Amino acid sequence: MFNPSSLVRSIKTCMNVEALPAAVLLLASVLASNPANATNLYSNLSTSTKIDGGSIALNGSLRDVGNDARPWTVELYANAGDCVRMVIPTLEFAATLTVVAPTGTVYRDASSGWAPKVKIASAPVAGWYTVQVAQQQGNPQAGNFTVKYGRYNSGNVNCASPTSPL
Repeated sequence: MFNPSSLVRSIKTCMNVEALPAAVLLLASVLASNPANATNLYSNLSTSTKIDGGSIALNGSLRDVGNDARPWTVELYANAGDCVRMVIPTLEFAATLTVVAPTGTVYRDASSGWAPKVKIASAPVAGWYTVQVAQQQGNPQAGNFTVKYGRYNSGNVNCASPTSPL
């Protein structure tokens, strides 16, 4: 049987001012432990042999504030065995392009920070690949860029000289 007075006592106990700091700390730790949200994007498979032919352009911005650096993050889809190519052809700062496969395998461009690219000759599994763009030295940055993302058939020229996993 429902007892309104016990409900009121429970609410008052939860609202105890002495317990408020602990409740705030608990809430903050739960919120902080959630993963960063990333946009999931999909591109159709292309058989184009033109470099970056059939790719889609994703415009992005880094808008770091103060001393806090934060990468731009997106999740891009690939099927197992796809050739996957990501390149930043133009940008306003030296950047690092990092891709993490669903298996945890990490690919990072080996460029000097200008026009970074990651080419995966054969995606290890079907799934969402996490892509991050950040200032090359990990410093706070404000600037714009475009990522070209393409999925190609196996053996496509777009993945010649693929990026080695770390």
